[in-house]
Amino acid sequence: MNLDHYHIIWNHAAVKISDIRQLSIRHGEDWQAYHLPASGFLYAYQGSARLLLDGAEHTAKRFHLLHGGKGMCLEIRPLSEVFECYLIFYKLSLSLPSRGQTRRLLENTNPSLMQYSFAPNQPLSLFHLIQQMDKEWSEAGAASQLLVKGLFYQFVHEVVKQLQAQGIHPAQPDLVSQMLRYLHDRYTTAVTMDDLAALFNYSVRYLSRTFKQATGYSPIEYLIRLRIEKAKELLETTNATIKEVAELVGYNDSFYFNRIFKKHTGVSPGHYASSTQSHRIPNRPYFRPGLSIVATRARRYSGDNDYQPQAFGRILRMNRTSANTMAFIVLLSLTLMVSACTSSTATPNAAPEPGQSQQVATERVLKDALGNDVKVPANPQRIIASYLEDHLVALGVKPVAQWSIGENSVQHYLQGDLAGIAPIPFNLPPEVVMSFDPDLIIIDNAEMVEGDKYNQYAKIAPTYTIGKERNNNWRKELLTIGDVLNKSEEAKKVLEQYEQKAKEAKEKLHQAVGEQSAAALWVTEKSVFVVSDNLSSGDVLYNDLGLKVPNVVEEISKNGTGNWNAISLEALAEIDADHLFIINSRGISKDKLLSDPVWSNIPAVKNGNVYEYDKETSWLYTGTIANSQIIDDVLESMIK
Repeated sequence: MNLDHYHIIWNHAAVKISDIRQLSIRHGEDWQAYHLPASGFLYAYQGSARLLLDGAEHTAKRFHLLHGGKGMCLEIRPLSEVFECYLIFYKLSLSLPSRGQTRRLLENTNPSLMQYSFAPNQPLSLFHLIQQMDKEWSEAGAASQLLVKGLFYQFVHEVVKQLQAQGIHPAQPDLVSQMLRYLHDRYTTAVTMDDLAALFNYSVRYLSRTFKQATGYSPIEYLIRLRIEKAKELLETTNATIKEVAELVGYNDSFYFNRIFKKHTGVSPGHYASSTQSHRIPNRPYFRPGLSIVATRARRYSGDNDYQPQAFGRILRMNRTSANTMAFIVLLSLTLMVSACTSSTATPNAAPEPGQSQQVATERVLKDALGNDVKVPANPQRIIASYLEDHLVALGVKPVAQWSIGENSVQHYLQGDLAGIAPIPFNLPPEVVMSFDPDLIIIDNAEMVEGDKYNQYAKIAPTYTIGKERNNNWRKELLTIGDVLNKSEEAKKVLEQYEQKAKEAKEKLHQAVGEQSAAALWVTEKSVFVVSDNLSSGDVLYNDLGLKVPNVVEEISKNGTGNWNAISLEALAEIDADHLFIINSRGISKDKLLSDPVWSNIPAVKNGNVYEYDKETSWLYTGTIANSQIIDDVLESMIK
């Protein structure tokens, strides 16, 4: 690029400073796969590190400057004991009115998107300007912001002058390579051209034309083909259902997935799976209850500053904007985008109730289920414990983020306590976890940290894994979490209260109905699922309340692996249950549902002992709160 163009563009540019951060990253705490949320400068002032920007490697020592454009992938790997640097994020646009020639120049050679890395000949002049900007940025008020902008223009002028003096010519980013990297990293969620345009700061038309010239496909066509290849791999190597495969490669509509798969391969997913049976592994991958059945349409988060997750490194000081906004990161789950943060504040743990343990907490080292020594903070305030929120709430603790799957699919029965808590995708993408700046991560089971996930989480915050099994005993989970959070006595008390409630309810039921059977069925639009006799609400019905297990339920539970297992229409018609609890996700009335002849011979239907609950109740979950509500529902329904 002609450096004179910098002056032309900057003379017509309007600049918005997004963030100024001061980072300290220790050796071994690599900052990986960070897509720049805006154009930015990195200025190293202490230690050394290996920097990779879109795969291009640079060695940064004291007083080294790196520039990258929005959407570029940055990795920082400290070489010294500590590496410290500043990050300055900004957005450049042309002020109106501007000549068409200048606008064309900006689109073709946008300086905010250029990549360059060098050691300035006069580093202190740049360093002093950054220090001044950092100082003013920490102050509130419009006057400080205006001063920061003025200092930033001086900084840019000095950078361009030193680039010219050293004969350094910034590199035009390889846009197609950036897009390919991005699509391969995030093919599991949907994408729109508008979001790609917003991320890479180009028009939709320009992106489509450039990508197709290089690959022969439009970005969306390429993404579809990539997903089909990934789906074929899953169908060949796992026993996942078609719906699960569809969700795992980014389609929330399995019927649409069927059509598009057949269009590209000539056969349906089911036919393809059966034809490759000999290549598939014997054990079906585990999915949490609802994960394989509920459409995976992750939320799109948006915000003004387009921020990414916070770095693995320690933030020495964050600006006033990011401190308020980093708690709620903006993730384009439907668009494979790295995204922005919205405002959220940390919710401190609730104070102990009268009579609860009030011992002084100290930092402890605990060994988790995987044998890891975990240094648990004395008083963790920003906890992520996805799908374990029932236990946290029971102990008077509010997490910084709560489990979710798809849009508005949270644990609704807990929202009286978790209202306003930001959702986090069920599969806990490390970059999203990082964005909430947790000080403790509690993981449900070993399968959630398979591969390198545990190491990624552990670099973000101390990470404790509860159990090795796919389905841990919820009582042990509660007690373990109580121990981790220094609330052992509270956990024991909560459990004792639940056991007493269950015991009393069991006696009431026995007196009212004697030895009768019951089953819980989850009815969705296309399928019916029966609860396992040992998990979720099945554990409450059969173990806690002593109701009899129907033969069909017992048989399906022997072979099933999940909390809820699919039941065929033939088996449904033969279910010998005196009472039926239906969790209705189908969206039709109970009467219309039961009008289907397949239900007519079930004893509970004949005798009018069918009780309906919607999916927002606690029947699909487990824990003292969920189970207590289930007990209340059972007593209300069965005792006339």
